[in-house]
Amino acid sequence: MKSRTRHLMALALLPLALVACGKTPNEATTSSAPPGRWHVSVLGPRENDASIEHCLEDPLIEEAIQSANLPSTHLSIKLLETATQKEAERIADCLRANAGSGEVSITRQRN
Repeated sequence: MKSRTRHLMALALLPLALVACGKTPNEATTSSAPPGRWHVSVLGPRENDASIEHCLEDPLIEEAIQSANLPSTHLSIKLLETATQKEAERIADCLRANAGSGEVSITRQRN
């Protein structure tokens, strides 16, 4: 009987846990990681990579790598060491506006 009660409690709490972890699609998240280089990434399929080309022409982008699957489901951008959080957010905003359904995130990683 106790086992059944635990299972029912777990099932009842699962939706609450999932809601607490959720966020709005296309909402950029910013990590408060230790000092380092800013990275911007897009997870999820993008309908048209040509629509983000102008975002990738930013002179602060040191490297941009995307997955080889089509349509690509991951884009990772490493910014120059001199880039600021504001500049990373500007690039993320451009991607969010043009990448379609992909989830945009901003992180700061040690060099």
